[in-house]
Amino acid sequence: MSGRIPGPDPAPALQEFHVSDGSQDRPLGPAPKLEAAAARVLGPALRTGQSPFEDDLYTWTPEVAEELARRLDADPDESAASDNPRSPVMQALHDQLEGAPRPVVLLAAELLYIQQLPLSTVTARLKRGRVRDVLSWTEDAPEIPADLDEVLTERGPLTGGLGFNVQMREHLRWLCSFIIHWAELEPGVRDAALSDPWEFQRAARSTPGDWRAIRYSLQYLVWPGNFQPIVKHEHKTRIRDAFADLISGPSGIDELDIDQDLYRISEVLSAQLGQPVDWYRGSVANQWQRHRDDHSRRAWLVRPGRGGVGKAGQWVEQNRIALPASHLPRIPAHASRLEVSQAVEQGYPHLDYQARFQLTAELHTFLSRMTPQDVVATVADARLHLGTLTDDLGYVEDGGQQLERSVLWSDVTLDLDSLPSPLSELIGEPGTVVDLTDGLDALLAAMHPGSHSSESQIAEAPAAGAVPQLPEVTEELAESLHMPRKELQEIVDTLQSRQQIVFYGPPGTGKTYLAQELARFLAGLDDPSRVQLVQFHPSYAYEDFFEGYRPTLTESGQPGFALQAGPLRRQAARATSESGRDHPSFLIIDEMNRADLARVFGEMYFLLEYRDRTVLPQYSPDTSFRLPRNLFIIGTMNTADRSIAMVDAAIRRRFAFMELHPDTPPVAGVLRRHLEAKGVSTEPADLLEALNSEIDDSDRDLRIGPSYFMKDETTEPGGLEAIWRFDLLPLLEEHYYGRLTRAEVHERFGLAALRRKIGRA
Repeated sequence: MSGRIPGPDPAPALQEFHVSDGSQDRPLGPAPKLEAAAARVLGPALRTGQSPFEDDLYTWTPEVAEELARRLDADPDESAASDNPRSPVMQALHDQLEGAPRPVVLLAAELLYIQQLPLSTVTARLKRGRVRDVLSWTEDAPEIPADLDEVLTERGPLTGGLGFNVQMREHLRWLCSFIIHWAELEPGVRDAALSDPWEFQRAARSTPGDWRAIRYSLQYLVWPGNFQPIVKHEHKTRIRDAFADLISGPSGIDELDIDQDLYRISEVLSAQLGQPVDWYRGSVANQWQRHRDDHSRRAWLVRPGRGGVGKAGQWVEQNRIALPASHLPRIPAHASRLEVSQAVEQGYPHLDYQARFQLTAELHTFLSRMTPQDVVATVADARLHLGTLTDDLGYVEDGGQQLERSVLWSDVTLDLDSLPSPLSELIGEPGTVVDLTDGLDALLAAMHPGSHSSESQIAEAPAAGAVPQLPEVTEELAESLHMPRKELQEIVDTLQSRQQIVFYGPPGTGKTYLAQELARFLAGLDDPSRVQLVQFHPSYAYEDFFEGYRPTLTESGQPGFALQAGPLRRQAARATSESGRDHPSFLIIDEMNRADLARVFGEMYFLLEYRDRTVLPQYSPDTSFRLPRNLFIIGTMNTADRSIAMVDAAIRRRFAFMELHPDTPPVAGVLRRHLEAKGVSTEPADLLEALNSEIDDSDRDLRIGPSYFMKDETTEPGGLEAIWRFDLLPLLEEHYYGRLTRAEVHERFGLAALRRKIGRA
């Protein structure tokens, strides 16, 4: 197996027939040393089939490529892979090449060199290790030539993603098909392809079983001045469309049109920048990546796992992030949480159950919840580095098995000491993977600053979930409530600073009514869903208030249970939605003291005091939860119900308590102003004042509020009699049970007695 490809005489290097723009000083592409090494390999290989690793051997021949392809198509022996230090991909390649002729093993090493050479996502140690490992599988193993070995230390310009790791065998198989197809072309077609980049593209594209990613890489290595180091067709299209105005618009949608447009765009941008274009870093990357920014994106902080000191800096250099997965069985991308949990149980039985639970949550987020175009951040050298997640995911060997994802890191970094809220608090959250979505707006402002610097732009951007400025109370609102504007504004100011208040006072003082009307005014009338009310009662629990499992019907119609959100979680979701995040939202908790508050609030107690922090809820502990800063809570408590005395210090510390009492503003005088505004008799106001004056100061919390009289029946014939008979006297009989007889209550508080007192008998 040492045949030659028929054709012209050998040529010393491929760069001699690269297309040139006439300037001998301008590098042909963004990585001159790497591109020269590729030319030294591909020049002789494509013209004569000569091996770059052994001068007297011809490995790039159809016979050698066919044998290598046949072996790559064979299923590897997977039984020995688990105990071998090699990665599964490399172990499979070893098994397939076992006993292969020397030219076949060398061709595998040479193709692997070409496949790994331009990558920015693989370390020099790993590139060298892989190629040397393959060379060691033959007798008298040759070394990688010194100049070709040295260039492996160069950071490649190609963001190949994890596909170039997990699909290594498929890439080598396509390169074999290309060699076979290349030999079958007419000599004139090969000569044209070696003198014209677009003819080379046509020749490579006609290879059976086209595999775009590795073909795009090969096209760049053969013609680096004309083809860009981009291996994703989607990225090529997006970049071309983002900069099409530089060339008076796109020329077409065919692959050739796109590549030629990109060549022209790169010429313009290179002239403007004074250097070759880096499509995946800096302002150029920002311009085409921002086209996909939308409200569905999320943001994540990813930290290196145990023993990962210094790894974050390598991630940024190699356009990747990783989680250790040494014992994790292979599970697919987008695996369900159950699949991840089962894999963790199988691979990590030595960890305790809580550690396995936490590991499951982090791996599930990494595998399935993080999606392409999400913003990714990591901390290296006391700076927060920002990037964009791509769609590549897979397993690699780098000091042990790792689960990796590909990231397009930007040049933007932020000082950890000057991050705005809530980023400053989110960064402090524990864990390997942390949800930063609450800070997404600030991160995007930093990554796409326009004409501003990233530091100043992020300072100017409103912090996600910031406390919105509540509107001031208007005279119209005060008049509609029949309350003084000054006292109402004091309530709003307290709500602005504390976000959580409780209206407490005797029955009938309008606590619930005021809470609703004030919340509707502050939230705005355009979206009623921004104000929600829930009423507590003795059997109310955490599962009712936040979330819990509720009976439901499955898809098959069978009864089952499903996790359902309660009013707090639902209103928090509305507050953080695209339509709600810039507006205040309100949750009104009526009869708040009637429930066991510690049981109802659970871990939400913590969030009531620390809005900038997160907790892991009981029923969804793999997803952190935060109380949005634009969610205001108004509670009501009836002081006639002695259970308010049982409210613990934790709740009292977290809420501002504001009294609504018939004797003091803003409630005092409400009934009289209400009656005067209607133009009717003020007798009910006189009777109410007389009634409350009969209730001793020791029973101050038993005094009656004006709401009992603020209804239409008050001014109708017999209306006051009905209110006394059915509302007030039964209430007072209960209050004075054991102290006054029924007759004494009627004698002291009856309507006739009070009318005599005010002179209207």
